[in-house]
Parts: sequence; structure tokens; C-alpha cells
Amino acid sequence: MMDYTAIDFETANLYRGSPCAVGLVRVRGGRPVAQARWLMRPPEAVDYFSPFNVWVHGITADVVAAEPRWRDMLPLILDFIGDDVLVAHNAGFDIGVIRYACIADGMDWPEVQFLCTLVIARRMMKLPSYRLPFVVDALGGHLGEDHHDPLTDALAVTDIVARLAVAQSVGDLDELAHAAGVRVGQMSGGVYRGSAAIQHGGSSTLTRAEANLDADPDGYLYGRVVVFTGALMTMTRQVAWDECVKVGAVPEKATTKRTNVLVVGDVNPAVLRPGVSLTKKAEAAFILQDKGQDIEVMTEDDFLRCLDGVPLDADSLLGGEEAVLAAPLPSKVRATPLDERDARPLDPPAPLPPPRPLHRDRVPTNQVCSEPGCGNTAAFRTRSKSTWCDEHIAQIQWQGGIKPLEPFTRTDDWQLTECLVCAVTAHYRFVYTLDKNQVGEATCRACFWRGWAAHQRSLLVGVSDLSPVPYEESQAHAEGNGYDYLGPLTAPSLPYDPHHVRCRRCGRISAQRLGDIGFGCECIPRK
Repeated sequence: MMDYTAIDFETANLYRGSPCAVGLVRVRGGRPVAQARWLMRPPEAVDYFSPFNVWVHGITADVVAAEPRWRDMLPLILDFIGDDVLVAHNAGFDIGVIRYACIADGMDWPEVQFLCTLVIARRMMKLPSYRLPFVVDALGGHLGEDHHDPLTDALAVTDIVARLAVAQSVGDLDELAHAAGVRVGQMSGGVYRGSAAIQHGGSSTLTRAEANLDADPDGYLYGRVVVFTGALMTMTRQVAWDECVKVGAVPEKATTKRTNVLVVGDVNPAVLRPGVSLTKKAEAAFILQDKGQDIEVMTEDDFLRCLDGVPLDADSLLGGEEAVLAAPLPSKVRATPLDERDARPLDPPAPLPPPRPLHRDRVPTNQVCSEPGCGNTAAFRTRSKSTWCDEHIAQIQWQGGIKPLEPFTRTDDWQLTECLVCAVTAHYRFVYTLDKNQVGEATCRACFWRGWAAHQRSLLVGVSDLSPVPYEESQAHAEGNGYDYLGPLTAPSLPYDPHHVRCRRCGRISAQRLGDIGFGCECIPRK
């Protein structure tokens, strides 16, 4: 039977764990039978509302002022879900809301299973965009005018599931996931395993460097076989392997009878207590421990200290009450070997000045639109250049192939728009559209980079690897450079193709190549 619960969150700000509203729809036999829409206040540590998020969903701090906190709402949400599999469009975000909100409140992650309709749609459909409205429309549905109302979006998820199930002639959720080649994700015991495409034939490219003959034989990790489980926060897996080799340790992929050390990453610190069951590698390690094998299980923070040859106290191992994880570092640090980093890599960086708002208040003017025959008041003032009224600004944007989704404020402010060709949303400055119009080029960078990428690949046939870029790899790259990953803008996503991202700091949405994403958003001051 097609039984599950659809879920959608709205957040107060760019921190993922700042829920302010949730929509839930219980489905039985493929039909919605119950629904709920609840408002809430985010955890105290992240209780603020950013202008961009308020613009998206219309929920303000005043609206939720009398509502319960996240910690009080979670039991109610879990009671509604029961034993159901959760289904969400971009489940990585919605389940991430639960994960990060719990971390902000120092709570255990609840145990849930979940499935992502965005991943399923990407596997089953060929679309220029896999945003919720686009998928619903492509399947013949209608989202309505309340997109970003959490209940409306949760109901849209049920419509996607129903239509895809009919198209694939499947009768339950597991069959739909199997038909799409997508696994059901799981969050359990403080460990997260995403709902992603099932990989066949293995995709690991980890390489082990030659043994370091100069390693200190008295080092804490010297001669020990080290296995990593979960995503590391302070370095990539390859850097971790390289660091092991430098100190004379032997990194391996799987827990075996050779294993001496298991490093556990990407877990909720609240669950680091005796008796907890984490990942399959961890379970294998505990079984071998029970059989008498000497395996030391440690956190990532412990591992970093071991690289310096520092012996560990019992309280700092997995199971100790004081165990904590190291704070996340920017991806450019994570991909850098330890001895090439700053002498104090874990020190908090100096605070950045707040980003300039994407758009500011309009400056009133009594100037008249420069368009011949138009007597309307101009939208902005200028001394020597042309100025236009709102109507003619919209016409100029239309000429550039975009339509505005929010009011115009100033020529150099960022304005959210939608491409008239590919429907991708992105922020552009009006002065940028003017420049592109003068050279006869459309404003939309998604369209531009698709064409550019196709041309580049045509020149590199037989010379370069042009195989598709894995979704998880693109997502990790974007998130590591300060963006929320909204998805690829081609199917399949090939080298040089554009990707849809949103800056976590300023909220600007853009279409960029992976190489450009690696430089980070321009709202971050450059040294």
C-alpha cells in the first residue's frame, strides 16, 4: 500500500535548523487522509528572521511570537508521523531542518526513514529544473498560488508521488523507490544516511600514498590500521588518509580483523554515550571488540589530536560524557593537508561584516521616465544617464529574457527574477540586464552556461572525461563553499554545466558552474 507522511518545512533564516512552520500530510492507500500546518519558534540560538526568508514565505517573528518552541513541537510532529516513511521534495533540506534544529537545542535526532521526490524525479524525468513547481507542472499537476506554504508544498509532494506511481505502475513506496533506483534514507542513533541514487560498481576514488619511512615509531597511531565512518567535518576523506600515512598509520575502507582504530564522523554529539549503535562499520567494530579485538573508537576531534601523537584519556573516547565533535571548517581548509594549514586551524575566524542587503529601500525621485512619450515618474534618479518607470523597467527585463518576481528598488540591487525560457529563478542587477541587452545577450546565466558548456564539450570529445557529475559531489562542493545546493540545471549534469545555488550568507540565488561556485559568493570580502 502507498502509506507514508509528506512533510515540508519553512525556515526563519539561512541556518537550516531554524524551523518556523511545518506542513504534514498523512497518506493511506495513496490518498491524503489527514493534514496539519503548524507554526513554531526556532531554537533560541537561531531565533531570528532574515528578510529573504520572510519574503519567500511571509512568516515573521510577530506571527510566531505566541507559538511553541521547536523542542516542544517535535514530539507533536513525531506523533503525527508515527511509523511512516517521510517523503519530501529535497528531503536533504527538510530532514536537515530536523537534524540541525536538534543540534541547536542539544537534542537527540529522532529515528525516521525518508524518501526524496526530487531525487526520484531526477532519475525518472528529463527536466531543465527539478524545483517543486516545475516537477508538479511537468507531471500535469497544479501547485497553486501558495507555493512556500508548507501544507501546500506537502500536498504537492503527495501529488508527485501519486502521478509517478501511476506512470511506473507501482503500488507502494518501496516499489517506486526501487523503480527509480533510489534508496530510502535513514536517520537513526545520531547517524544520517541520505535518500540518494543507489550506486552500482562502487564510486570511491580514495588512494593510499606510499608508506612514510620517516614516520615516528613512537607516534600514537604508528602502525595502526584506521577506518573512517561518516562524513568528516574538518577534512576530506582523502586528506584524512594522507594524514594517516604521514604518521605511519594504515588507512583502510572497511572494518576487519586488522582494524585498530575507528574514527566516527558526522554524528550528533548528543548521542555519543555508552551502548549507542551508530553505523555498520561501527557495529562491526563493536562486535570485534566483544570478541576481544583491540579497537579504539574515537571522535574526529580525538583523531586530530592523535595526529600530533597525543595519547587520549578515556573520557575523550566515544562513550565518554565529554566527547564533542570539532566545528566545521570551510571546504578549502578541509581539502588542505594539516601541515599546510594555518598554525591554529580550529580557531574561530574573525567575524565578517554583515552582507549588504540584496535590495534596499527605493530612493524617491521626481524625475520622469526617459522613454519618449512616457510621463510616468521614474523608478530611480540619475544625473546624466537614462532612467525609467517601473513599466519600462519590466519591458527592458522582458527584452533580456527575464521577468521580475519582486519589486524593483535600485539599479545595483539584486532583484529576484525568472527566466522566460527555462523558468530558472535567480537574482540579477538591473544594470547587468542593461549591459547584456546592449550586446544582444540574454540575462539568464543558466541558459548561457548550458550553451557554453555544450560548446566546450564539443571541443573536448575524446580528450577529456565527459561522464556525468554525481549529484552528491556537486552538492558537497556547493555546501562546502557556503551555498545551499538547489540542484543541477541539466539532466544529466555534465562537466561545465551550470548548477542552481543560494548563498547561505546573503541569500542570493544564482546559476553557476562548479568552478565558479568554488570561489564563494561575492558577498564575502576578498583579502
